[in-house]
Amino acid sequence: MPGHQTPMRGGLKWLDLQCLNRYQKTFKDASSTQQIEMVDDIAYPKKVKPGMQQGVAFFSLMRDLTASGFFTTEIGIKDLGYVGNVPNRWEGVPADVLKQYGMEGV
Repeated sequence: MPGHQTPMRGGLKWLDLQCLNRYQKTFKDASSTQQIEMVDDIAYPKKVKPGMQQGVAFFSLMRDLTASGFFTTEIGIKDLGYVGNVPNRWEGVPADVLKQYGMEGV
């Protein structure tokens, strides 16, 4: 999606710069613990720390795009249990209703 290219690139650059300032490594080269620490700082919009708003916006965009992408795939739709528009199964008029109207043999 061309409209998302600039925010994605900017967000990745922001993430690398934050990691370089903190750990002297890019996000990719940071340890798992450092990566998780960094992501924890931007994954929760209601708990945003000062100076992390750009990272929160980037992470929210990536989370939304990832979820939208996954839940529009065949496996994502199966994961939701979505079956689409399915007509009801008609098994005829129930026997007790037919009996009530004297139509058992019809």
